[in-house]
Amino acid sequence: MESVNGAHKAELSKADVSKDVKAADRKHDAGGQPDRRSPQQIERDIEAARANLAVTLDEIVDRVKPANVLARTKDNVRAQFIDSDTGAPRMERIVPVVGGAAGVLLLVVLLKSRKKKN
Repeated sequence: MESVNGAHKAELSKADVSKDVKAADRKHDAGGQPDRRSPQQIERDIEAARANLAVTLDEIVDRVKPANVLARTKDNVRAQFIDSDTGAPRMERIVPVVGGAAGVLLLVVLLKSRKKKN
């Protein structure tokens, strides 16, 4: 046995696991019916759940990877300003953005020149 944060941690032997599986076999399933699976079926179900969890974790890691987040963001922005079917720029979206940026730039220049005069 090894001590972890003051608590004892024991490794389970196959006999302990088998005993736990047999105890689980006597329990009820989610629907309230007795669980009639064999220990081998339960072990297969556990392995399948473990494999499923591993795949899910891999997908989550891939989804939050900074390079992938950046690529998705760039693709989403590009889709806003370029027609995906033709590849042509969407002028109805580009013109207002450019006009707004020019307006903000003009406002900043005017405010700075006004401060210099005072």
